[in-house]
Amino acid sequence: MDFVYTRCQTVCLALGTVFQQLQQQIQARGLTGRVGLLSISFDPAHDTADSLSAYRDRMRMDPRVWRLVTLSSAPDRRELLDAFGIMVIPAPLGEFEHNAALHLVTNAGLLFRILDYDDVDLALATALAASP
Repeated sequence: MDFVYTRCQTVCLALGTVFQQLQQQIQARGLTGRVGLLSISFDPAHDTADSLSAYRDRMRMDPRVWRLVTLSSAPDRRELLDAFGIMVIPAPLGEFEHNAALHLVTNAGLLFRILDYDDVDLALATALAASP
């Protein structure tokens, strides 16, 4: 799992590239259905249904592997960001400063590991070791 906003041209773009690599590995290794990817937008004011759809297309998301969602409820969004240690600070020009990582989560939704976003191979190996 990762946390993004679709207008981001820096960290979120790097996260998207990592998820593209992971998606390709999952597909190539026949792991669809065993390991999945979830991107959560923390910018519902700008990440409308059309924006999310355009981002899905740009990232070439396979919905069997990689999903993109947003939370419109501010309290739910804050609770989720806090639970995963995500800091989001408004920046000039309507952008955000935020930390980024790969969050490994069980099927029950429990966080069990946080990795640097460039640890692609370790992320997949760790997820596979934890999945039934």
